[in-house]
Amino acid sequence: MQSFTGRSSEIAEGFVAIGHIGSVFGVRGEVKVTLHTDFPERFTELPLVYLGPDARPVRVVSARPHQGAMLVRLEGCSDRTAAEALRGLWLQIPVEDVTPLQEGEQYVFNLIGVRVRTTDGRDLGAITEVLATGANDVFVVQAEDGSEILIPYISDVIASEHIELGEIVVNPVPGLLD
Repeated sequence: MQSFTGRSSEIAEGFVAIGHIGSVFGVRGEVKVTLHTDFPERFTELPLVYLGPDARPVRVVSARPHQGAMLVRLEGCSDRTAAEALRGLWLQIPVEDVTPLQEGEQYVFNLIGVRVRTTDGRDLGAITEVLATGANDVFVVQAEDGSEILIPYISDVIASEHIELGEIVVNPVPGLLD
């Protein structure tokens, strides 16, 4: 599964988050970007990224890896004060510009809203979030009554995936729905 996080109100319609500006680095306008992509090389390849909920286009001046993140300098951001103004914003790309995936892989953003049903036909709700736990991903499913169900993305639980149809079918193994 490929990364994407961020609340939908912070991401522009038709865009996908690839990074989040967390802090300022140095005095020349660089910002430290937490990666929300499995393709960090895109920061050095993209001529433009889009900032914030209004998707303001900005040219990438430079980008370099640093301690599991990226240090990025954007056009118009040449000092620490300008960089401070960018803290908390999401860096985005248009959804049509995402990197193609291998057969059987999915972007997390494609899973949001997918219905989850059991093999015996019960509708559990829709996926609202995907948690990356290290061992396996976990789907957060919002039930009709407002409760949340956690569904581990493991072969014992996932019976079938029909993302193109908006549905995942799960085996209700003991303890899953209790």
